[in-house]
Amino acid sequence: MKPIIRIVIQARMGSYRRPGKILASLGGVTMLEHVVRRMQAVPPRLPGYVVKCLLATTALTEDDVTVATCDALGVPCLRGSADDVLARYLMAIEDMRDDDLVIRATADNPLYCPIRTADLIQYHLEQGNDYTYIRDLSHGVPEVVRVGALRMAAHTTDPYCREHVTPYLRQEPGSLKIEELPPTWHGLRPDIRMTVDTPEDVAFVDRILSSFPDPLQVSLNAAYRLGEVLLQRQAAGVVAP
Repeated sequence: MKPIIRIVIQARMGSYRRPGKILASLGGVTMLEHVVRRMQAVPPRLPGYVVKCLLATTALTEDDVTVATCDALGVPCLRGSADDVLARYLMAIEDMRDDDLVIRATADNPLYCPIRTADLIQYHLEQGNDYTYIRDLSHGVPEVVRVGALRMAAHTTDPYCREHVTPYLRQEPGSLKIEELPPTWHGLRPDIRMTVDTPEDVAFVDRILSSFPDPLQVSLNAAYRLGEVLLQRQAAGVVAP
């Protein structure tokens, strides 16, 4: 029996570094919509598998707007602890079998690549891995975890592991089959920052996405090409118009 695949996007309004950043406008589209639409583009690339998207946010009043945004985007949403993100993921997989897959995506990576994400999931399945991820984690593809493996982390009380979901698996792999792929896997460019944490990140990614007629259709490769040009100009002291 083929595993069911569930893409779980963690998102909250209360970011420590930039509160409300998930609704930041990037090319005229909120960052949250960029992430959701790109993850919704993964299932058609995995024919024969049941692949669904789900968003996991907090029960705080400030995330009522997150839920409303999910409703508008047509993606189901669950609510849980603000700080215990692992608990949210465990809630999201309660009805799944141990051999199913959960994909951990975060709402601060607006340029996730659906093609590479599908390729990573296929690779994970072909290798029979329990957990597959890009070293240092990646702005371009999420993490792939067998549901039973993630459940093994449920007992940890380490606040860092509970907030960041998967560190326990990397720290205490035990008998799990874990594969760390290089940061440049399938042409990923860790040297061009596409994660959004700061006002500077927002400005950089917004500049890239605003340069295209349809920001939701901008591929990660196209974003890399323009991002590289912008960084070269910046290094040369050229102020872009």
